[in-house]
Amino acid sequence: MAFDQATGNVVLFGGRLGTTDLSTTWLYNGTTWTELTLVSHPSRRTGASMAFDPAIGKLVLFGGATTGARTTTWTFNGTTWTELTLVSHPSRRTGASMAYDPAIGKLVL
Repeated sequence: MAFDQATGNVVLFGGRLGTTDLSTTWLYNGTTWTELTLVSHPSRRTGASMAFDPAIGKLVLFGGATTGARTTTWTFNGTTWTELTLVSHPSRRTGASMAYDPAIGKLVL
């Protein structure tokens, strides 16, 4: 879950219900939770890292786990998830923290 500065919403992705990992996206505007119905989205996972990157104006999601930890990176622009194809990426992980560091102008995982 992370705050989307571009839309003013809190965005929740994934998680677990009982023993089932989820791939749902929810928006919270301060008073109401709304589930989005999206064609494209990250696969089911728990423990993904997510933060807003003001340099690109989007949320960035990395990692998480289902049967094994993931190394995929996705961006979310408030309405659409897009998977990035990256030459290099961090190793697989779940439960890591991610935040934007304005001193260096980059996301730090």
